[in-house]
Amino acid sequence: MTMAIYRNLKRITDVKTVSAPPTIAWNFIKNNFVFLSKRPSLPRAMCIYVTYRCNMRCRICGIWKQNHPDYEMTLRDLSGVLSDPLFSRLEYININGGEPLLRNDLFELAALFIKKFKHLRTITINSNGLSTDRAISNVERISRLCRENDIRFSISISLHKIGEGYDEIAGIRNAYSRVIKTLRALREIRDQNMFYLGINCVITNFNVFDLYKMLKWSDYEEIPINFTLGEVRDRFDNLDMKDNIEIRGEGRDFLIRFFRKLGRDKSLFNHHALRYKELADIIEFNSKRTLSCHYAMGGLILGSEGLLYYCKKSKAIGNCRERSAYSIYYGKSNLKYREKELLEVECKKCPPNTFNRIELEKDLLKYLKFLIFT
Repeated sequence: MTMAIYRNLKRITDVKTVSAPPTIAWNFIKNNFVFLSKRPSLPRAMCIYVTYRCNMRCRICGIWKQNHPDYEMTLRDLSGVLSDPLFSRLEYININGGEPLLRNDLFELAALFIKKFKHLRTITINSNGLSTDRAISNVERISRLCRENDIRFSISISLHKIGEGYDEIAGIRNAYSRVIKTLRALREIRDQNMFYLGINCVITNFNVFDLYKMLKWSDYEEIPINFTLGEVRDRFDNLDMKDNIEIRGEGRDFLIRFFRKLGRDKSLFNHHALRYKELADIIEFNSKRTLSCHYAMGGLILGSEGLLYYCKKSKAIGNCRERSAYSIYYGKSNLKYREKELLEVECKKCPPNTFNRIELEKDLLKYLKFLIFT
């Protein structure tokens, strides 16, 4: 692991992103031995798409085509929906989109989550970083609010290529220069405001041979980077972009070697090394997924129009504006769909694009074995 990334990981530790050992131990026991059931527990984690509007026109994601602000739940709508008991145990909230910073009430949304969710521990935001002023304003206010309530805050900015070639992926001019401006501005205030700043790089045919350049840039700028695989999904409205996203031939071989290299970069705080090793195995050998998924353990996705999903591969299982979220999530037919089509089929071939605290706590022994014996 580079010294730059290590220093940033130390910053994360200093602001209490690592759970206390007794908490980690209890969650490991609970997740592996106590509450084992095919019926999911009340969700601990939620990804909420607060808007599908986006100011990019990406060639790997068509979510911007769903630009219907009238379908977005208002602050009042969300307050009503999130009062449902299904959400009563949430600890982790990921604010996603579209582009979340396009909402003028993003700070108020964060404040609502803190008020509603008494067990909340972490708020994260995914952004494309196009608007520097909006990013700085929201991050300063939300990070301050989180500190006041002893909640961890992080923001991940999408960047998939270094240089003007990124504009081709984003589908608009000057995207690269604007995103870099935002990243550097946030980097300047992250220590004072005590939040985590990272880069999310989605790997596609547009950038697969530029990944080492991305790593070098991340090291130089002292902003950690997370690599994920591009995905083709109905909900992303990118089925017609399949050739841009799915990597084959020389690109596939290069990607396997790249993930193998990242998988050898083992250290106590670099748990993503295990995830990268598993991604290499999945791509090279068509292996089944072995790492845990927080959605399978009990998680959910809430769309901006109120649609509920079990996970990123799930179909919509109901609209929370029309029925109780609890009754939708635990509906008999939905639970059967979750077990037979998601857990027994989709989960086994779903690449792990996260390895968050919930997943790490469950896979703790697997991770320690990886560190010591692999």
